[in-house]
Amino acid sequence: MAEVEVCPLDELPPGAVTAAEIDGARACVANVHGEVFAVADSCPHLFANLSAGELNGANIVCPWHGSEFDMRTGATKRWLPDGIWHILSRTMPPLPSFLEEKLKPSRIRTFRTCVVDGVVRVSDE
Repeated sequence: MAEVEVCPLDELPPGAVTAAEIDGARACVANVHGEVFAVADSCPHLFANLSAGELNGANIVCPWHGSEFDMRTGATKRWLPDGIWHILSRTMPPLPSFLEEKLKPSRIRTFRTCVVDGVVRVSDE
């Protein structure tokens, strides 16, 4: 298990987003209404850094195409609302589940977070 210090908590106020690297993986770290959460810092669509996006409530919004992922669970909340997927999903019959999971992941990776002595920490456990 690897663990890294991200920043002092007072440098990550509610609504703020930053990035951290932990054991070769990038994490998007955000303060959601006073609680700190971390998810993979890569949108599964075209791999944009989610840490360059903004929070919408508890969701991190991909800066490229508007997909949203719940910072608390990693669940996909909106998938490509500004792209071709939105049009196709409204005009085509539902995709078989195995194909939809490939094209629209149900969640992204989450990381464990904690605050120790006023410092935000993230681990890959």
